[in-house]
Amino acid sequence: MKNFITNSETQHLNNRLIELIEKAEELKFLVGFFYFSGLKELYNGLKNNPHVNIKILVGLNVDRTIYGLIEHGEGSERLSDDEKVEQFFKSIKNSINTEQFDNKVFYEQVRFFLELINNGRLVIKKTYEPNHAKLYIFKLTSEQIGRSRLFITGSSNMTSSGLKEQHEFNVEISDYGFEDAEAYFDTLWNKAVPVTEHEPTKTKLIELLKKDTLIKEITPFEAYAYVLKTYLDTFQGKDIGQRIIEVLRENGYKTYQYQLDAVSQALSIIEQNNGVIIADVVGLGKTVIASAVAFELKKRGIVIAPPGIIGDKGKTSGWKRYLEDFHLTSLGWEAYSSGDLETVMNVISNAKDIEVEQELGSGLHP
Repeated sequence: MKNFITNSETQHLNNRLIELIEKAEELKFLVGFFYFSGLKELYNGLKNNPHVNIKILVGLNVDRTIYGLIEHGEGSERLSDDEKVEQFFKSIKNSINTEQFDNKVFYEQVRFFLELINNGRLVIKKTYEPNHAKLYIFKLTSEQIGRSRLFITGSSNMTSSGLKEQHEFNVEISDYGFEDAEAYFDTLWNKAVPVTEHEPTKTKLIELLKKDTLIKEITPFEAYAYVLKTYLDTFQGKDIGQRIIEVLRENGYKTYQYQLDAVSQALSIIEQNNGVIIADVVGLGKTVIASAVAFELKKRGIVIAPPGIIGDKGKTSGWKRYLEDFHLTSLGWEAYSSGDLETVMNVISNAKDIEVEQELGSGLHP
């Protein structure tokens, strides 16, 4: 193993860390920036060593903005311990809620890390003062021959890019300086702000991860409601004219907004699919909506309906009245009984410009 690790094609820091984690009994990491993207890079090593404990000391917070990374270091010494923890939580929330983590693998891994936190195997603290150092300390198991402890220091933060993607310079040291490196870490650790060791803060961190990030669990109803809202938000209805509102009022109909919205949506669907189904519970005005749609289309058509709702010759009831109220008879519209389909076929075959509206039970079918 070479002492220098630069994230070249054959020397990725994360590979070396995983190799050492699998052989370690205790880990002490001091990093400037903390991302779950870095912790997930170490997932296999931690999973393959069920006895290792890891301490992570975070020197700075980070926040993702349109300008990239912002270090929250200057002036942080004036913040209270609670304010420092809040800044740290905000940086975790902002870093996780990105497309990088929106995948099945990360969802599975983060539950493993939450289990480590709950079991006390992963302990996180925030340095009392800003610190930009990078220090990875390893205490290896007694089975290791030759050396039982070493550390890596250099430029790599515990992020996905810092551990394997971007060019870095780190050095692995085992023959001198270990006591001084560990003493430096322990001094910072002893006066650092607890995150997972303080039960209320630990609980808040777990709740934040479970409820305010991409990994939050969603009920089937919430998923359904979200999909429905997304669909409706992207749906663009067509504008309807003021004249249809005047027609409704002239004939004593109330102008309900949900009916006007339905007309707008129906016209858009017809434009895209050359037809529409209007369906709703009894009494919400499907006939009014269908008549208004026909009025807006300004085309000739016919209505096919059960005999009992065709209406009388005086056009005072049933579909004959609706066709008259919405000025559809002047366009050549007529209502036919669903029991007289032979006549309907003859009418349609002799008039190619007819739009058909068919009423069957609870819906109107074009």
